[in-house]
Amino acid sequence: MPTAAKVYAMLDNASLWEVAQQCHRSLSDAGLPYAVMGGVAVCLHGYQRNTVDLDLLLSRQNLQPARAVLEQAGLVWDDDRKELRNADGVAVQFLAAGDKAGRGLTILLPDPHDEEITREIEGLRVLSLAKLIESKLACGQSNARRTHRDFADVVELVAVHDLSRSFARQLHKDLREVFRELVLRARGE
Repeated sequence: MPTAAKVYAMLDNASLWEVAQQCHRSLSDAGLPYAVMGGVAVCLHGYQRNTVDLDLLLSRQNLQPARAVLEQAGLVWDDDRKELRNADGVAVQFLAAGDKAGRGLTILLPDPHDEEITREIEGLRVLSLAKLIESKLACGQSNARRTHRDFADVVELVAVHDLSRSFARQLHKDLREVFRELVLRARGE
């Protein structure tokens, strides 16, 4: 299986991977724990997919320090979109630990300080597979515009990792049934 760096190069999106590495170096050097979420995390967990931005999970108290560190590293804050951008226009978006993972749900985004919920993959701190699937399911359930993409990501991760319905035990109880249903669909049952 090709690395995420190779996937983004093949997809003519090497700038996204460069931004991810730049953010890692800058945040790590500053001692600011983070976790990659979203499409880049899906790719790092083995499903080769493109995306246009980098989603970073940070604790609420580290949002402003992270912004300052990344601006110092050359990214520019877009006040209208509330995100950072590099010279090529790649967006870096922040999500805050403790915020709801989806509208109307009680599931909260985890804290990247918690070593149990992150993994190092290809040199980046990434949400664990269970927490990534949780975030995708929660967001997909609560936002009709994202349902297809988020649920498709989960289905592909199920296939890539050959996950069974029993993996649901690692997920928030409110997401277990929808996960089990997606496993059945992924297997064509």
